[in-house]
Amino acid sequence: MKVKLLLILSIFYFGILFGYCATISVDINNIEAPQGNWIVLANGSWNDWGWGVQLYDDDNDGVFQGTQCNLENNSYGYVHTITGEFDSWSGWGMVSNAPYNSSCDFIPNDPWLNYGFEINNNDIITQVNSWGECGLVDSYYPIASLVKPANGDILNYIYIPFEWSQFPNAIGYNLQVSETDSFNSIILDYSTEDILFIAKENFEWGGTYYWRIQPILSNGEVGEWTNSSMFSIGPQEFNLTSEILTQDNFLYEYTVFGDWNNYRTSIVDINGKEVWNSGLFGFMMNHVSEFGQLFGCSQISNGSGIEIDYNEQIVWNATQIVDQHEFKQISNNNYMGFVGEMELGPIPIGDWTSLFQQVGYQADGITNEFPFWAQKLVEFDLNTKEEIWSWNPHDYYSKQDTDLYGGTWWTSSGLGQAGSGSHDWTHSNAFFFDEPESSIYISSRHLSRITKIDYPSGDIIWMMGLPSPFMYSGDEHICSDLEFSFQHNIQKLDNGNLLFFDNGNLDYIFGYNDMTSRAIEVEVIDDSYCNIIWEYILPTELASYGMGSVQALENGNYFINSTGGGVTILEVNHEGEILWKLNLELTWPNGSGYRAYRIPSIHPGSFSVLSENFKTINLNDSTYNAIELNTDNNYIKFIINNHSGYRQPYEYEFQNIIGDSFEEYDNSIVIDAYSSTELIFSPSYEIENLSEISFNIKPQFHPNSEKTFYFNIYNNVSILYGDLNFDGIINVVDIVALVNGIINGGFTEEQLIVADINGDGTINVIDIVSLIDIIIN
Repeated sequence: MKVKLLLILSIFYFGILFGYCATISVDINNIEAPQGNWIVLANGSWNDWGWGVQLYDDDNDGVFQGTQCNLENNSYGYVHTITGEFDSWSGWGMVSNAPYNSSCDFIPNDPWLNYGFEINNNDIITQVNSWGECGLVDSYYPIASLVKPANGDILNYIYIPFEWSQFPNAIGYNLQVSETDSFNSIILDYSTEDILFIAKENFEWGGTYYWRIQPILSNGEVGEWTNSSMFSIGPQEFNLTSEILTQDNFLYEYTVFGDWNNYRTSIVDINGKEVWNSGLFGFMMNHVSEFGQLFGCSQISNGSGIEIDYNEQIVWNATQIVDQHEFKQISNNNYMGFVGEMELGPIPIGDWTSLFQQVGYQADGITNEFPFWAQKLVEFDLNTKEEIWSWNPHDYYSKQDTDLYGGTWWTSSGLGQAGSGSHDWTHSNAFFFDEPESSIYISSRHLSRITKIDYPSGDIIWMMGLPSPFMYSGDEHICSDLEFSFQHNIQKLDNGNLLFFDNGNLDYIFGYNDMTSRAIEVEVIDDSYCNIIWEYILPTELASYGMGSVQALENGNYFINSTGGGVTILEVNHEGEILWKLNLELTWPNGSGYRAYRIPSIHPGSFSVLSENFKTINLNDSTYNAIELNTDNNYIKFIINNHSGYRQPYEYEFQNIIGDSFEEYDNSIVIDAYSSTELIFSPSYEIENLSEISFNIKPQFHPNSEKTFYFNIYNNVSILYGDLNFDGIINVVDIVALVNGIINGGFTEEQLIVADINGDGTINVIDIVSLIDIIIN
C-alpha cells in the first residue's frame, strides 16, 4: 500500500516539478506545400504564441507530429503553421485554424479559431486533424484551394471577394455559394475564367454561407467540386437610405464616413445601403488616399495613428499616441500626424478673468502660467516608425494669439464641457503635405488660421486668418477678408487652389445674424491675396459647429460633410444644386460624423494573377504541376487583373529558385481601375527538364494583399540550332542571317539561343563553320 501511494505521489510531484506533455499532429496531405525549405510548427498559448514546437514527418506520410512538454494543469490553445524560406522564417507563413464553431474549435464562437487541449494531471495526445479541418479528409480538390474567405472567417462587409488557387489544366471555374453546407439552397452560381470574383448581391449582414469551386478543364470536362468553406458576416452598423435628386450618373458609387464619438467607420452605396464597416476594430477614419488606403485612429491601438485594410488588419501604426484629427501616409512614403505638446502661456483678459483669479492665477494677459495645449506635426519614418521631423507651433506662434470669441477660455476655466486643466490653444485638425512645392498647409481651428510653412525648414511662409482686432497678430495675416473661422479639412487641389470647410463659428463677430458653414475653394495669389473660386453656403439648419469636410470630385462636383442636422452628407454640383443627400441620424454626444469621402470601390487591394499554360506534366514517371514552355509559347506569361476601382501601382519580383534560366527582375507596373496587364518572361537559354521560379507581387499601397507564387517550369520546346529565321529549315538563308548578326549585331533574344551552335556561350566564326557543316552533312 505504501509503495502504491509512493508511486502515485511520485507521478503527481513529477508533473508539478517537470510538467506534462502534449503530442500534437497535423496531416498536410490536403494542401499544396510551399516550395523551398520549410518546417511545420504548432504555435500555442503555452509560450504566449511565440515560436512553437516543431512537428516532424519521420515516415514521409504527410502527417507531422511533435511533443510540447513542461506544461502545467491548464487549458491551451494552438494552431498549426508552416514557415520557411517563402516567409523568411517568420513562424507564421501558413496557418491552419480550426473550422469555426466546429467540434475541434476549442472555444466555439470566439474569433480565434484555435485547436486546443486541457492538461489535468496527465500527458495528452491530441486528435490528428487535416490542415484546417476536424479529423482527416480525403478530397481531390481540398479546402486549401479556397483562399478567401478562409474557412471560419467573420467578415465585415457584404461585398465578398471570392479567391481561389489556379488549378492546372483549367480554363474556367464554377463558383457556388449556399446558405447550407449541403448546397440545397444556392444563392450564387457563377462561371468565370478568373480566380477572383467580387460578389455584390444576395449577401446579408449576420448571415452564414458556404462556398466551393469546380474547375472547367481544357479537355472540355469539369473537375470535382472542392470541399466547401464556411464564412459568416458580422452585424450591421447603419440602416440608412439616401436621397437621389438627379437623373445623372454619379462619378463614384460609394461613400465612406467616420463616426468620431463611437470609433466606427462605414461605407454605403449610392442608395445608402451599408456594404462595409469597421466591425469590432474600433476604427475612426479621418483620411482616404487616392489609392483607397484607410487612415485614422483606433481604440485597439491605444490611440496611435493607424492604417488598416478592408479586412480590419493593421497595415501600419505609430508607436505613440497621435491626435485623432488627421493621420496619413505622405507622398514621400513616410507617415505624418499630430502629437500633443504642452507649454505655459498667459491667460488673456476677458469675462472669465475673475474665475481664474479666484483660484490663484494672475490672469493678467502677460504671465505665462496656464498650460497651453497644442499639436506638434510629426513625420514618422516608414520603416523604423521613429520621429524624423516635426513642427511645433509653440516655437512659431505668439501665445498672445488665442481664441477670445469661440468659448474656449470658458471651457478652460472649468465651465465648458471639456473641463479645466489646460487651454485647447491651437486645436490643429488638418494638414496637407505638398512635396512638389516643399511646403505644408496646417489648419489650426481655435486660432481660425491656416498656415503655410516651408518644408523641411519649418519657416512660416504665410498665415491666413482673422484680421485685427480679432487676433493679436491679425495684421500679419493674408486674406483676412475671407472671414472664415474654426475651419476643417485643408487641402491643396491639383489646380493649386486651396479647399477647406469653413465652420463659421465666429460669424457673429463679422455682423452676421446667423452662423453659417460653407465649403470654399480659394486661389492664393503671390502668397498675399485670395480669390474665392467657388463656395457653397449650407442652409442655416445644416451649420456645423464642429468637424466637417469637403472633397473636390473629378467631374466638377463637390462632396460635403456637415455635422448639422444630425450629420448630413451632400453631393452638389458647381452651380450649388444638391444631387445626393444622406443623413446619418447622429447627434452629439451619441455620435458625430467627422469626414466623408466619395470612393470608387471597396477592396482596393483586390487583384488576381493567372499564369498561361499551367498544366499537369508527366515526366520520368512523376506528375508535376508546371508552366509549360512550348514552341508556340516559349515564355512565361502572367496576367495581372486589378479588381478595384483604383488605379494601383504594383511592385513585383521574378526570381529563379532552381536553375538560372531566366533573367531576374525587381520592378513595378501601374494598372488602371478594373484593368489588366501582362508580364512576359523569356528564358535566357534552354531549360533542361524542370526548373523552378518564384513570382512575388503586391499593390504598393496595400502590402497586406501581397501574393507569392512558386511554379515549376517545364521545357517542351524543340530547339533547332542554326534556324535563325525560325522557318523550320536550316539553309543558306540562316548562314546569311548569322554572318550579318555577327558583323552588325542586333540578334533577338530568341536568335541568341539558336545562334550559339557549338554551345560555348559565344557567337563567332566557329558557329558559322558549325552551321555550314550542319547544312553540308
